Amino acid sequence: MLVKKGSNYNHINPRLNLISETAEQALFAAENEHRRLEKAELDGILKQLLAPTAALPSAAPAPELAGSQSGFLLMMREWVEDYQQKVNPSTHRRVASSTINGLKATLARFEGYAAAKHIELTLEAMEQDFYRSFRDYVVDELGQEINTFGKHISRLKTFLAWCEEEKDLPVNRKYRKFAAPSQYVGVDALTEQELRRIYQIDFTSASVRERLQQLHQQSHTTAHEPELQRYQAWAAHVELARDKFLECAYTGLRISDAELLSWKHVKGQMIHLKAGKNQHECYIPFYDDDLFHLVELAAKYEQRAPDGLLLPTCYRVNEFLKVVQQLAGITRLSLSSKLGRKTFVTLKLYQGVPTRMVMQATGHSTEKSFNHYVGVDTIKLLQEFVRRSPGMSRSVA
Repeated sequence: MLVKKGSNYNHINPRLNLISETAEQALFAAENEHRRLEKAELDGILKQLLAPTAALPSAAPAPELAGSQSGFLLMMREWVEDYQQKVNPSTHRRVASSTINGLKATLARFEGYAAAKHIELTLEAMEQDFYRSFRDYVVDELGQEINTFGKHISRLKTFLAWCEEEKDLPVNRKYRKFAAPSQYVGVDALTEQELRRIYQIDFTSASVRERLQQLHQQSHTTAHEPELQRYQAWAAHVELARDKFLECAYTGLRISDAELLSWKHVKGQMIHLKAGKNQHECYIPFYDDDLFHLVELAAKYEQRAPDGLLLPTCYRVNEFLKVVQQLAGITRLSLSSKLGRKTFVTLKLYQGVPTRMVMQATGHSTEKSFNHYVGVDTIKLLQEFVRRSPGMSRSVA
């Protein structure tokens, strides 16, 4: 991420661009040699670029928040640190970093609340007056969604239970009546037409190459290295990002699992692997149809991906998907690796695959968690309504 123009640190942007472009070229060279770019090799390449230069002006220290050193907040900080050491009993792995980041966000939110209200939070004050005040602060003053408030309350209740059960501290038991509201919101997913547009991007066509060159010139410097070499590495990475997104959309895998998907997981017309996040079994179809082209995609890289992977690894995939989005002309939503998984779920359901079977592909164990990945293809929905409506014209735009 570059520093905004006008910032005191805007002068470091050329250096960030240099680091980014050097990494692109190193990956491009490794792929051409049909091998994985090892971390040690990349570290060596970048070491010279990261050599110390004149010290940047240090940022002013953030003002200390009022009440940030209260016993309540110190105890919550200890709880977060304790939570980091927990091991998931089903996976025997430590809690995911995304979970810890959520806990830290909640801690920061309560620090902000205490500072804004000029109060010291206590375990004894956990009652309805606090609940209403915190809800008004999050929803009305900060303008955040009710689901965000609900997540903070859910984590707060977990923290207070820890204080009671693990620390034997006196906690106002009225906290147990705190409601953690959760409203279902629509999930973003690509339609069939949008997924086809991404698949149909022809990186060998003159029009796409011309558009890529325009986008490259808008975002890259020309102060070093031959321009053609830089462009080729960058354009190859854009195409890989497109294919990595398709891999997620065709399999329903999280990006972390898609990066590890290899031929050893392919058993005939079925992919079988354990999801890294929860170790749940995933059974994914490995064949092509009119919409999903996983076998074709894997064949494209069969002699190019290192270590038996279906596709090469793709760093900074979401950054490059912004370029793919422009090439596909999609403006309704923002492309991301997460969108691929949601698109798989949504379009498989519209294909008529039963919910439980799709859940076996994604590794979900409950419909509640699964439903967070189900979007709406309004065109397919309308087509289905029309198909089931006697006397209705069958053509839908």
